[in-house]
Amino acid sequence: MSDLHPDEYESDLLRDGEGFIEDFDTWSSLLALEDVLDEALAEPEIASGLRREGLRAEDAREAVLGNVTALARIRMERERAGVVFERPRRLPFRRVTAREVGWLLVTCALLVGYLRILRLSWSSMPLPFQLVGVLGLGAVIGMAVLVIGRRVPGLFVTEGWARAEEWAHPEMIGLGDRWEYALREIVLPELRDYLRDHRRIREGVELVFEEPDTSTDLEAGLVRTAAVKRLRRIVDRADSVAVALAGHRGTGKTTSIRSLEQGLLSRSDRAAPLVVVASAPAAYEARDFVLHLHALLCKAVLAKISKDSRTVSGRLRRRRMLGRALRKSLSFLAFWGAAASAVWLLWGGTPWQDLWVLALDVVNGRVTPQQVWTGQPVGRLVAIGVVSLFLLRLVFGVSVAGAAVARLLIARRRDVRLAGFRRLTEQQLDRIRFLQTYTTGWSGKLSMPLKGEAGRTWSTQRAEQQLTHPEVVDKFREFAEEAARRLAAERVAGRVVIAIDELDKIGEPDKAHQFINDVKGVFDVPGCLFFVSVSDDAVLGFEQRGLGVRDAFDSAFSEMLRLEPFTLDESRLWIALRLRGISEQFCYLAHCLSGGLPRDLKRCAIEMVDLASEVYRPSLEIVARSLVTGELAGKARAFTATAATLDRSPELTALTTELLGIPGTEEPGELAGIAERLVADGDGDAAAIRDLRWHSGCFVLFCATVLEIFDDTLTGDRLTPALHRLAVVRQRMAMHPKQAWDDLVEFRKAREVPSQPSYR
Repeated sequence: MSDLHPDEYESDLLRDGEGFIEDFDTWSSLLALEDVLDEALAEPEIASGLRREGLRAEDAREAVLGNVTALARIRMERERAGVVFERPRRLPFRRVTAREVGWLLVTCALLVGYLRILRLSWSSMPLPFQLVGVLGLGAVIGMAVLVIGRRVPGLFVTEGWARAEEWAHPEMIGLGDRWEYALREIVLPELRDYLRDHRRIREGVELVFEEPDTSTDLEAGLVRTAAVKRLRRIVDRADSVAVALAGHRGTGKTTSIRSLEQGLLSRSDRAAPLVVVASAPAAYEARDFVLHLHALLCKAVLAKISKDSRTVSGRLRRRRMLGRALRKSLSFLAFWGAAASAVWLLWGGTPWQDLWVLALDVVNGRVTPQQVWTGQPVGRLVAIGVVSLFLLRLVFGVSVAGAAVARLLIARRRDVRLAGFRRLTEQQLDRIRFLQTYTTGWSGKLSMPLKGEAGRTWSTQRAEQQLTHPEVVDKFREFAEEAARRLAAERVAGRVVIAIDELDKIGEPDKAHQFINDVKGVFDVPGCLFFVSVSDDAVLGFEQRGLGVRDAFDSAFSEMLRLEPFTLDESRLWIALRLRGISEQFCYLAHCLSGGLPRDLKRCAIEMVDLASEVYRPSLEIVARSLVTGELAGKARAFTATAATLDRSPELTALTTELLGIPGTEEPGELAGIAERLVADGDGDAAAIRDLRWHSGCFVLFCATVLEIFDDTLTGDRLTPALHRLAVVRQRMAMHPKQAWDDLVEFRKAREVPSQPSYR
């Protein structure tokens, strides 16, 4: 492994004269990719990942530079940046910014001033002072070169440079303001993929792993499946769209919504979106749910504004400003007192009056600066220098204070605008919560003789009427559009994302369709994205669009995104990113038991961590037996509870007896025998009992197969992609147990498992 720092790389591109002349576009794109790549390799996440996996930084660099996709994306960003660099015969003088010009002027002024002082005082200086003056000149020149090198990097670019410190002209790189985007969205993901593809594969039958590192970037642990990449493209490109998130339970629909909320699926060059998550209720009124969405949006906007704006109260803010001003004033007075004391001691007499007269003489031309330099003693010259430093400090302080006041006024105007929108949001929230009643009026009384009185009272009461469902929808749409526009204009949030989760938990399809019909009026708001998690039935309805079959899902959503279970490689990567150092055998075991469902995969990982905390380095067989035993116990209870709901019969009693014997059985051969009896003895049973036999028998045979495969004799050469068939069986057995049984039998034959079921 190499510890070569990115700054120490020697670039061959700048010395590639042939590429510069023949294909300047490709040459400059490679140069831009190389420049961004050097910065990315210095990121702590990448540097630590290379060290951890024992990879060479040079190899990662060459892999990314040879990636055609990364180069094409860099070329696209250069075109979007619009930085034009006309190829001349020789590279031009580099344009400098105003800040760099300022540093150049200050450095040159210091150098020229020192030379002027040295020249004027050279004749009157003794030899030792002249030597000190020459040494000081060298020091000043060195300081000037150092300042220019740091503050104005790369003032000139020439073709003949052949040093390790070569660098590219910024206009030649051509990324402009897209440089940060290229780093975060192109090069860093490529390096993360390189680390994942070349991670160290560990094999063994002992459960050993490193403690999870909580300091790592959350995005680095996100497995970018095809669905995640498409979801991110939708978030990037869409302005107003309704997307349905479909998939089996446990495939990560809620996790995807939470990733949106955490900003993991947003581009780095855009502000994180404002995400509002609402759970679909089992029983609801459409009007009340829209009001609920409106209230959640108001609360999210208030939280976002409060987090982004200054939350300090006015009195505390003024107290802080007063304290800061007092400290600055005391510091200025202390500096002024020290300067005044030094001037009085060095000048003698009445220094301020003499200095004022001398300044007027210089301004009016009666005295030249050279006469002042030669006509004053050294002490008074030092006093003039102290006064000059004090005046420079005063001018600098006034400039800094003016800039601070300007920034404060700009921030204040932004806070005022946000405060106005905050009041509007609070009014919306109050209107949602309460039925407001306003009472106005007057009363009077007139006293009459003989204790008589006359009076009159008049009042008007105005009660706001309940809004109808269409009016509630219109109010929500108006506020959502205004919130998206305001938050984007003030750069508080990129856009508004509203997610409705748990819709797939509504058991009856008709109710789910009715729910979508009732709330789809809030969709299609400019600047707002809507995500709704739906069931697999919705996917079928959406896929039938254009075939003369339309339903609520087809008419409500513009896109349907289906989340699939993890593939074998994705499951391995998911576990390896969280339990670093774990062997491949345990990754395969977790994938097969979970069927690739992210939720079940997480449960397996947690159970392995818990087991490792109780048993020192448990073997693969112990871990597999522990996981399978827990699965069998839970499923046996579920199967028995289902059997208890069926009509009593001798067949049901026999089935229940077999089910009750499952939890106490641990040997794979015995489990395979139970599985075969479960499916073989139910040919003449009722449909409900027969289905229960197939589901339970298939699951028991699956557990027996897992125990027979994942034992302490499982070596690395037997870890093949064919093991993914077990995960596929795990996915299928819930809906198609007979097909899953046949697949299991074929798998066991192919793996030459000792006990083979005879029933097909």
